[in-house]
Formats: sequence, C-alpha cells, structure tokens
Amino acid sequence: MLTNYTTNNMESFLDQSAGYLINMTALLLKRELSSAIKSNNIDVTPEQWAILNRLNEKSGLSQKEVAKLTFKDNANITRIVDKLEYKGLVIRHKDPDDRRTWNLSITKKGIEIRDLVEPLAVNILKKVTNGLSEKEVQFYNDISKKIISNLTE
Repeated sequence: MLTNYTTNNMESFLDQSAGYLINMTALLLKRELSSAIKSNNIDVTPEQWAILNRLNEKSGLSQKEVAKLTFKDNANITRIVDKLEYKGLVIRHKDPDDRRTWNLSITKKGIEIRDLVEPLAVNILKKVTNGLSEKEVQFYNDISKKIISNLTE
C-alpha cells in the first residue's frame, strides 16, 4: 500500500521514494567505504570485501550461494571471484558432489584483508548513525530487512 507519496512544493516524488532514498544511501555508503579503503592502500573493492565477509562467516560456499548472499548475478560473481583468486584472497575448488559447482574458501591473506577493512566499515557506520539512538538504528535495520524480504520472496 502506498501512503504519503504525494508531491508538494518542497519535495519531489523521488525525495519521498523509499527506493530512491535506499539507493542513494547505498551509493553514498559504497563511496565512503571505497574512499576509506583506497586511503588505507588496501587492494580490495567494497564488493570484493562483501564476498570475503561471507566466506569468512562460512567457508566452502558455492559461487551461487555467495552470489545469492551478496545479491550479485552469476556473471558478476564470477568476475569478482576471478579477481579475488588472482589476488590470493580466495581459493576455488570443485564440489565433490557436483563437478559443475565451484566452492570457495577464504585464504589467510583474504582474512587479513577482510580484517583490515572491517574497522573502516565500522567507523563509517558510526558516522552515518551519528545522532540516532540504538532503537532508531535497530528500527531502520528491521525495516530494511523487511523491505529486502518483500523483494526477495
């Protein structure tokens, strides 16, 4: 149900659109993280770091599982994993039960890179939630998860 989606003299439809606001937030967060990573001379992109995070949580995931968890399509995940493998941050290995499937494991170097970026991401999250209560942050996260669930069902 759409509510409060009328325009007035001060705000356009886009300024009131959850989709636009979420997209702008994501773009700005990605820009901040990318800048922080480059400033610290770490050779990884935010997208690569997201994959390293997922593999750090559970090593041995298939490329398809990682793609689903990071909302990447198969072509993107293959390209990103190729770069991560070239950098020595992940290892691909054949699934013993399905020769068509590649499973991924994070390397020691991959864990080190992931661990270097994490405090940068934490600092950015502190910056973006400045002035918000813990309750407001939790409410935002809960709403975001519900929106994601609505779009992925």
